[in-house]
Amino acid sequence: MPSRRRPPGPMTSESVQPNGTGFRFSEGGWVLVVAFLFALAIAAWALAPAVFRMVQRPPGDGTTIESYLFDTSNPTIDLDLVEPAMLHRDMVPVMTDPVILTMDEIVERNSERKTRYLVPSDLVIGVEHNGESRAYPLSVLNVHEVVHDVLGGDPILVSWHWPSASARAMVRHDPGQQFRVSGLVAGGNGLLYIPNEQPPVGGETLYSQMLAAPVAGDTSRPTFVTIPHQFSRWDDWSKRNPRSTAIAPDPGLKKRYKKSSPFTYYEHEQLMFPRLATTGGPSAKTWITLVEHNGQRAAWAWPWLQANAEGGTVLQSLGDLQIRFEVSRNPDTVRVFDNESNAPLDAVHGLWYSLRSLYGPLGDALSH
Repeated sequence: MPSRRRPPGPMTSESVQPNGTGFRFSEGGWVLVVAFLFALAIAAWALAPAVFRMVQRPPGDGTTIESYLFDTSNPTIDLDLVEPAMLHRDMVPVMTDPVILTMDEIVERNSERKTRYLVPSDLVIGVEHNGESRAYPLSVLNVHEVVHDVLGGDPILVSWHWPSASARAMVRHDPGQQFRVSGLVAGGNGLLYIPNEQPPVGGETLYSQMLAAPVAGDTSRPTFVTIPHQFSRWDDWSKRNPRSTAIAPDPGLKKRYKKSSPFTYYEHEQLMFPRLATTGGPSAKTWITLVEHNGQRAAWAWPWLQANAEGGTVLQSLGDLQIRFEVSRNPDTVRVFDNESNAPLDAVHGLWYSLRSLYGPLGDALSH
């Protein structure tokens, strides 16, 4: 009589039997165990990135400034102006050692591609320093906000904080200094920091992008040396600087560049930081240009400059300095020069609500 084999089935206590050296599984038990292990491996593979991010996530909870672990002692500004703007630190991919394009390379790139890079109406932050000039397109800065570069032999930092419409160009004291985005703002303007050279994370000094100075922590550190920049259309910049170079975009971030334009934000009155709403004076999102000279300060609203520009130019005085504003429309730009020397002036541009918060009462300084 032939023996009967029990068909494979679920693993039970009867399925596992001693063989003198360990245990052996029935065929059905092996199938289930292998399937279970395979499912476990798939789950681990799928969850690993999320778990890794949770473990590696930089400080910050999107709610309290304390959670970002910066040194907020010795503040030079009202700490009530500081608030979270991002879920945690380092959410912005700052750029270091960008690829540099010459004018000829830009022309060649545009001739080979359907999507052109730098057309006449594109907005750039233009910087001239030690005989060199370079353009930093806003299409790139909208994503990176901070660019570490070398220009005219000096390590520089070019930054753009679009919620406050503020650009600054500064010489870094140390070529090794690498700034990152803190995830916090002060007066609606971004705060930067230099990571610690050694762990642990925490206790770093906070720097105001607009003020170009430390505002909390070790405020004894020397402030930046700011250098003039021009908020300009590409065609205006390239005509004035025909030998200018320009930074190239990161090819790995094409999709992000396409979706990064913030300019619809400037077209309505809603503020990203509502508690900074202003009363009296210009509307909160009015673009303002501020100039300081020999201890004096004055500010001009762009609508006034646009309304009073004759042939695209407005002349104004600040003490013994005669300022020439060159105004263009569609898109709007204001470029600022010493009218006597024709040299660019180190002006500050920004939205009214942020300038007013960080520079104090500007009613007396707001010329028009």
